[in-house]
Amino acid sequence: MPKSLKSRSWLIVEPSAEPAAVQSAGADRILLDLTGSSVSWQAVSEFSKAWSDMEPDQPLSFLLPPFLSGRTETAAGNAVRAGAVSVFLSGARSGAEVQRLDVILRVEEIRGGDAPGGTAIVALANAAGMLAAASFERCSRRLRGIGWEAQGGPLSDTARLARATIRLAASAAGVVALDAVSPTGDDAAFRSECLAARENGFAGKLSRQSRQIPIINHVFADQASAPVGRTISKTSEPPSA
Repeated sequence: MPKSLKSRSWLIVEPSAEPAAVQSAGADRILLDLTGSSVSWQAVSEFSKAWSDMEPDQPLSFLLPPFLSGRTETAAGNAVRAGAVSVFLSGARSGAEVQRLDVILRVEEIRGGDAPGGTAIVALANAAGMLAAASFERCSRRLRGIGWEAQGGPLSDTARLARATIRLAASAAGVVALDAVSPTGDDAAFRSECLAARENGFAGKLSRQSRQIPIINHVFADQASAPVGRTISKTSEPPSA
């Protein structure tokens, strides 16, 4: 696992997306979305192979469904088998869930013949996770970033509080903070969101729209080689508490 990632822009795409079209968006990192139905996962292998052929130096990351869905463990196994460099846990409610995911990843890595610890974790906190933000500190050696899932308008008081909470949690944990996905189709409004996030110390932003990627890359240009936290242990040590 690399010690740093180009983390300005993270484009979330469906497994059924056309790899060439995804590549043309110019995102620093690609997140393959496994939060949809398990039927959509059938395209993961094909996308991963095509992507590896086009971008051998840019391994994929994967967005996992929350533990409440009951599908996180299966999705994590698919991600590890597809060579994930990192997994994003959506709906993260606490550091305990990150520890739980750490154990799942360790089992899958060993099962696949890989050294434990090679797959990083980014926690995307929901409202409960924000209330338990302090629990993410020292929850796992795999943790490389903390993000949030939007609640209310992107420039609302709720969003400002969420950004402040996540930024502090990431700072305490020694990892990067990533800003939430924005649904807006207005370029000026989206740029304002990006500027607000950057000014609050965020290293980058997640997106589901290719058209937003150039704006993210421009606003976060000075974050292109942002550190992503502690070096992941390659030993078989259990997750840190």
